[in-house]
Amino acid sequence: MKKIFLSCAIMLCTIMISSCTSNDAKEISGTLIFDDLGTHVFNINADQIEATITISGPNYGNTVVYENVQLYRTSDYNVKIGTQSTGTFKSELLNNLVVMYEVEAGENSDNNLQELADAGYIKIDWKGLN
Repeated sequence: MKKIFLSCAIMLCTIMISSCTSNDAKEISGTLIFDDLGTHVFNINADQIEATITISGPNYGNTVVYENVQLYRTSDYNVKIGTQSTGTFKSELLNNLVVMYEVEAGENSDNNLQELADAGYIKIDWKGLN
């Protein structure tokens, strides 16, 4: 009787230990693309975020790529596409309202034209741990 009880107890303990789920962190990733005029806000819900950020200026302006950029879960990021500041159009990426990266618009051949021919874009390819 004692052997049966002991065998059942050992088997039950073995099953309980082996059936526990692991708390291993899983890698997640994604891509955010902002190409509409105006201001956009985003937050990435992950830890240890590493991103590649591509910024293209309005009116076919310069395109700049930043690699291995660290982003944080606790920050709100603002993207401003085609905003006008000090008489020039530009696109910006802000971290809690502090400018991280910006790129100015390309040359406008028609000075009377107040609209942007191309708004530009900001693309963020990121990966992190869940």
